[in-house]
Amino acid sequence: MSADIVQLRAETAIARRAFKQLWIGAAAWALVFGGTVAASALSYVSSFPTASSRHQLAVTTGGDTGLAVLLGPVSSIDTVGGYTVYKCFVFLTTIGAIWAMVAATRLLRNEEDAGRWQLLLAGNTRPARATAATLGALGAAVAIVFCGTTLIIVLAGRDAKVGFGVGEAVLYALSIAVAPAVFGAVGALTSQLGSTRRMATGLGIGAFGLSFIVRMLADSGPHARWLLWATPFGWTELMRPLTHNDPWPLVPAAVTVVALSGAAIVLASRRDAGAGMLAARDMSSLRPFGLSSPSQLALRLEFPVLSAWLAGAAAAAFVFGIIVKVTTGKVPASLTKTLGRFGVKGAFANQYFGVAFLLVATLVALVPASQIGAASDEETSGRLAHVLAQPVQRARLFAGRLLLSGAAIALSGLLAGFAAWLGAKTQGVNLHFVSMVGAGLNVVPTALVTLGIGALLLSVAPRRAAGTVYGVVMWSLLIDLLGSIVARLSWLDRLSLFHYMALAPAQRADPKTLAITVMFALAMCVVATIRFGQRDVQRA
Repeated sequence: MSADIVQLRAETAIARRAFKQLWIGAAAWALVFGGTVAASALSYVSSFPTASSRHQLAVTTGGDTGLAVLLGPVSSIDTVGGYTVYKCFVFLTTIGAIWAMVAATRLLRNEEDAGRWQLLLAGNTRPARATAATLGALGAAVAIVFCGTTLIIVLAGRDAKVGFGVGEAVLYALSIAVAPAVFGAVGALTSQLGSTRRMATGLGIGAFGLSFIVRMLADSGPHARWLLWATPFGWTELMRPLTHNDPWPLVPAAVTVVALSGAAIVLASRRDAGAGMLAARDMSSLRPFGLSSPSQLALRLEFPVLSAWLAGAAAAAFVFGIIVKVTTGKVPASLTKTLGRFGVKGAFANQYFGVAFLLVATLVALVPASQIGAASDEETSGRLAHVLAQPVQRARLFAGRLLLSGAAIALSGLLAGFAAWLGAKTQGVNLHFVSMVGAGLNVVPTALVTLGIGALLLSVAPRRAAGTVYGVVMWSLLIDLLGSIVARLSWLDRLSLFHYMALAPAQRADPKTLAITVMFALAMCVVATIRFGQRDVQRA
């Protein structure tokens, strides 16, 4: 048997193994995607059955820039297709992008962290070929999402009132597949850059956040529309599926996927297994800071990552503040009603920031996820054992790590509130300073609950802690968005952490609720600290 055939069999086995880890999740998301699209279309034809009602919706909402900034394209909203795209855009593109990016880092970087990738490379394959095989499996999973979504849309389109054709369904499903395809490739690339899965996932989340903000800026006015060509979310929007059906934005999407995938494959062949292109240097000059206690050591090691998260939260809030300028014009009643589905009230600028701070809350809630991942990696890699060999109290060490995370959460909320106020100030929009800072601090208790959940998981199953916390945060955001988009699924938002957070400044924060939330988070951290002091250190 030739060496090429042996290698081909090895890569086929790698692809098959990776696909087995993905296909169930891909099939589930295909049902969710297709079902969401079908529900939105059927809801529209029942809520707006006449041409006059649809025309009225277009007159009052169709040209509103503020709505486009928050929820995506609102053009052709007087048609079934245009309304469906508007209703599903944020939810489907967000969940698709994050699912594929996380899946890529799990299949690639996580396998290296666990040492299984090195075992694969000890066989009849090479890093580049193994990476390509894994990306092939991820591509097949994205294809399942595409095919399932297409099938359900075609079935919904058979309703005469909906009237989607097969070609329209295919192009719409392709537009939805753009985000997971691109960000799956992003995850593959960051898996080569980061030295751990935590770093790779953080880089991917950063790319996602930047792309999302660019899309929001592009929808802030006609002068910025060209920015849609600079983000994957913009390519989906430019296709205008189910209305104008322009396939040309698929070209930059395909080029980007090929380029990112190719870069990931090339980098995989040029580095050592287990290392990363952005790995720290093997030697550095002596820096006494951070060596006098475990807590100071954690601060020293995590300071760059924490600084990046703080800067990201502040930057996102600042951009939201800049965009608020578009909300100061005449506001149609239908737009207020749409935002009202999130439960926000009062002046429209406050309603806008209430929804915007939901996205900020998501970013702040990911801060503890990052720190839980760092603590998990420290333990499973064996580095924690060296620290505990010193005269260090385990409970004190654990509590110090949690205190560092809590301080970072509080500071990120404070910076976000100030940055949002400052961004609005630069546009001549004068908002109450204390109210905006309070809105930033309002997201802190929910993020502390995330920290408590992560701490409990870390004290019981450190290997699963970080991934579970990321999942809880993203699930909470997506369920909150889905509940506001599809009225019949509004009950789902009770399963979201953000359901119990007031959307300040559009909602008045209840001091009692805030106190209970903080106490609940503190209780989980205390239980986790006690549990951590009673169990053995685990290794990967």
